[in-house]
Amino acid sequence: FTSTREIFPMLSMAGRMTKHYWPQVKAIRQNSNRTCMGSGWRNDTPKGSTTEVFTYNPELNISWPETKLGVFAKKDKNFSLPGDICPNPTGKLDLLCDPPPSSKLDITSVKESQVHALYNANDFIRYTPGSGPEVFVDPDAWEGTEFPPLPSLDNMDLEAQTCPTLLRREFDLMFPERDLAQGPLSVITMTIMTEHDMSTWSEEVDAEREKLTEHTVINCKELCGRLRDDGYWADFIDPCSGTPHFAPHTNTTLFETNERMKLLGFNIDDLGCCKVISHKRFNRYCFVGVIVTDAAAGSDSVENIVQDISPYFY
Repeated sequence: FTSTREIFPMLSMAGRMTKHYWPQVKAIRQNSNRTCMGSGWRNDTPKGSTTEVFTYNPELNISWPETKLGVFAKKDKNFSLPGDICPNPTGKLDLLCDPPPSSKLDITSVKESQVHALYNANDFIRYTPGSGPEVFVDPDAWEGTEFPPLPSLDNMDLEAQTCPTLLRREFDLMFPERDLAQGPLSVITMTIMTEHDMSTWSEEVDAEREKLTEHTVINCKELCGRLRDDGYWADFIDPCSGTPHFAPHTNTTLFETNERMKLLGFNIDDLGCCKVISHKRFNRYCFVGVIVTDAAAGSDSVENIVQDISPYFY
C-alpha cells in the first residue's frame, strides 16, 4: 500500500498539471469534434507550436447529397478510397477542384460536324423531290449541282454482323472508356476491291494502298457520322496504325492481317514472309476497313447504310 505521505504530493502535482493543461486539452477536444463532424474545420497548427490552431474552410463543409461526391453521382476518381476519401499530403485543394472548360475549339470536330451537315443536306435534297430550289438561295444554281459521291463506292462490299464474343473482349480492351461488355455491339467491314494483288509488292501496289487508305478513312468517317447522327456510338480502326481513330490509343491493335479477322469471315494466308488477308469474293484483291458501333446489326440505321453503300452485294 502507498502511504499517506506519498499520496498527497502526487495529488498536488496532478492538480497543478490539470489546472495548467486542461484549457488546451479542452480546446483540442472541441476543435477535434468540429473536424470529425466535417463542418469545414482544418488543423493548421504550425510545427513546434504547443497550441492547436484550427481554421475554417467553406470548401470542406460538404452537405450531402453533393453533386460531385454524393451517392447520386458517379464515382470521382480523385476519391478512390472507401467512403469517398483520398490522400492529400500537400493539404492543397487545387487538385480536387474541377478544371475550367477549355476555351479552345476542337477544329477536328467542327470540320467533321460541317461535313456531316453537308451530307445530311445532300440526303435531304436527294430523297426529297422538289426540295432543291427551296434549299438553295439561287434556284438557278441547283441545276446540275450534286454532292461528290464517296470514293470507291462502285467496288465496295459493306457487311454488318454482330460482334463475336472473342472479338468483343478485344474491343473492350481497345476502347476502355466504353463499356462494351454489355449491350449490342456490331462490326461493319468495308472491303474495297483492288486492281492489284495485295500479296505482291510493287510501286503500283504501294500507290494503290495509299489511295485506298485515304478512301477508307473518308468513308469510315462518313458512316460513323451517320450512326452518330442517329444517336449511336461509332468508331473505326485506322488502317495505318491499327488503333481507334476517334478514341484514345491503347496497346491493343487490330490490323487487317490479324488472326482475329477470321472471326469476321476473312481468311488470313501465311506466305512465310508475310500474311495476306483474303475476301470471300475478291480473294487477295481487297483492302479492308473495320467500323465498331453499339447499333445492332439488324437496326434500321445499319441496314439503311449497308443497302445504300452496297446494294448489289447486300
